[in-house]
Amino acid sequence: MLCPTSPHLALLALLSVAGAVGPGEPCPSEMNLIKDRLQVNCSGKGLSVVPLALPRNTGILLLSTNRLASVSTASLQHLPALAELDLSGNALGVLHTEAPLLLLQELILSHNALELLPTLQGLPALTRLTLAHNNISELLPGAFRDVGNLTELNLRGNRLRTLPEEAFEGLAELKDLDLSDNALEKLPRGLLAGLELNTLWLSGNQLRTLPSGFFPEGHMFAYVYLAGNPWRCDCGLAYLQAWIVDNDISIYIQELSSDGLLTENDPQSPVCDSPLKHHGRPVIQLQPVCGKAGDTDLDIDGTMTEEGTPVPSATVPSTTLPPTTPLPPTTAPSTTLPPTTPVPSTTVPSTTLPSTTPVPPTTAPSTNSISHHPEPENLPPLGWNEAVSP
Repeated sequence: MLCPTSPHLALLALLSVAGAVGPGEPCPSEMNLIKDRLQVNCSGKGLSVVPLALPRNTGILLLSTNRLASVSTASLQHLPALAELDLSGNALGVLHTEAPLLLLQELILSHNALELLPTLQGLPALTRLTLAHNNISELLPGAFRDVGNLTELNLRGNRLRTLPEEAFEGLAELKDLDLSDNALEKLPRGLLAGLELNTLWLSGNQLRTLPSGFFPEGHMFAYVYLAGNPWRCDCGLAYLQAWIVDNDISIYIQELSSDGLLTENDPQSPVCDSPLKHHGRPVIQLQPVCGKAGDTDLDIDGTMTEEGTPVPSATVPSTTLPPTTPLPPTTAPSTTLPPTTPVPSTTVPSTTLPSTTPVPPTTAPSTNSISHHPEPENLPPLGWNEAVSP
């Protein structure tokens, strides 16, 4: 005896395949010999729902370039062997993952309309997540805790302006993190804490500096992409400049060429945007003359101008200067009148004018009513100097 709902399920399956895929034209399938999985290709079929009439042993399902506005993992429960799912190039605004896909390892969601990061529970085996070119503008702390086995996370081309320090908390296995082509203006110091990345993409953002200690101490990256940011080459960039010098073999750039996408080592690819005197110069070629790497508050003896030139401060705290040495007294020039020429005695009685009493020497008053404090020695100048060519 048939279940009363069976005709409805059959009709839904028929509409899903025949109405969206095309009359009598199922999604083609073949064995992927490299991955040893059955691959079913439903790309570009005009689908608005996930087809039900798919082989049960489907391991790779391609659903890119369709019209899927909303997808739930519940619609994929009839594919227990599913390991890779490509939903790129749809108008996808919502993804529900409450129903578990226990074997899913790769999920591609690029070129969609996602504004929020989907909930990711029910995907314990996920190792690769691609969210490139969506409209995601915010990540919450611990956003990826439910997918702690991730090795690759791609957030390229979203609308992120900043990130919480705990955004990637729990991703101890992560090796490749792509944050390029967002609108990132600043990053927290502890963003990479606990990560063991091989590749970090920060290119194409709005970063002007990175906080001191941003890169985990002692960790060697294979690839770091920093080009395409408006770096401000003042004392605040001293930490990054020193890091680039020490890790020049890890700085790469990727560009399109006649031969395709070209990736090459280029430690001169991060360049200064400001101040104007350093615009366009490679960061690695400049040398900071600050107190120490990362010092941005060196305004004891001056304040940075737009061009990085020290300007004397309005007041100098007397407690920061050494004791003054009193000025030696100076003797004022003698004001004694010259002697009077005597008048001949034949015409004047022998009386002489009394000699003028000399004015006692007086100590010249200080030329400044405020005690003079000598400038402190060996304070490093502010600003950046150009490196001297050998």
